Amino acid sequence: MGKKILIGIILVVLGFLGIILVLSNENALSMHPRGIIARDILHLIWANFALMWIIIIPTYFLLFWVVWRYGLKNENAVLDPEHTSGTLGAVLMWGLPTLIVIPLALITWDATYKLNPYKPIASEVKPLTVQVVALDWKWLFIYPEQGVATLNYLHIPAHTPIHLQLTADHSPMNSFWIPQLSGQIYSMAGMTTQLHIMADKVGDYAGKEVEINGEGYADMTFAVRAVEPTEFGDWVQLVKASPHHLTADVYEQLTKHLVQKNILLYSEVEENLFHKIVHKYMYPIRKVL
Repeated sequence: MGKKILIGIILVVLGFLGIILVLSNENALSMHPRGIIARDILHLIWANFALMWIIIIPTYFLLFWVVWRYGLKNENAVLDPEHTSGTLGAVLMWGLPTLIVIPLALITWDATYKLNPYKPIASEVKPLTVQVVALDWKWLFIYPEQGVATLNYLHIPAHTPIHLQLTADHSPMNSFWIPQLSGQIYSMAGMTTQLHIMADKVGDYAGKEVEINGEGYADMTFAVRAVEPTEFGDWVQLVKASPHHLTADVYEQLTKHLVQKNILLYSEVEENLFHKIVHKYMYPIRKVL
């Protein structure tokens, strides 16, 4: 019995070390944040994780002790169906979890307001607004102030608050997520949601769809690139030289239920396209596109 318990403990330790190795890998994007929001989310995860281990570790030790002490092959084990831990045991059993739940609740309560996706990021830099449309199975990004748009590609300046306005069209519920920069936010037809992000470093990031929404779900990804703020204007001028124009007819082609993984740049955008997409579900009788 002792040998089996030792093997069990070794397996648990090896499993724990395996989890650490997996999370330390760069492919575990959530564990390697590059933005203020994602970093605060990770801090919240670790805080909750640490508090829960205060209960988990003693529970595991108690589990192995009970197995060893009262195992069937232990001839010295005494069965006592009427055994009770008494008042002290009951207090410990219910009191310790309660003491853990209280700080967990307070930490989560504070983080809920601090990480509110609708809350703008405090900064002296003017925010950049990007309108996001979830389609089957692709992402459309509209830059209303710059008059350009991109498909499956989000280009942003680093160290700059980004205000994302999200909706969906001809698509079921979608969940927008850039693991290293943000938390998840849903985008749904006929309504808008908001998300504020800011990249701390120049670099390339991965964006994805999180809500399973059909056969093209796995391919509904997009690339994100954060550049120096001085380089963002040059990129906008590059996009304005693109031969592609996002007219109403071109947009209608994008709404078809097709996987489109390529990146496209649009030098012109149909006027008030984002608002037309949202409003057509509010006024279905009137054709707005």
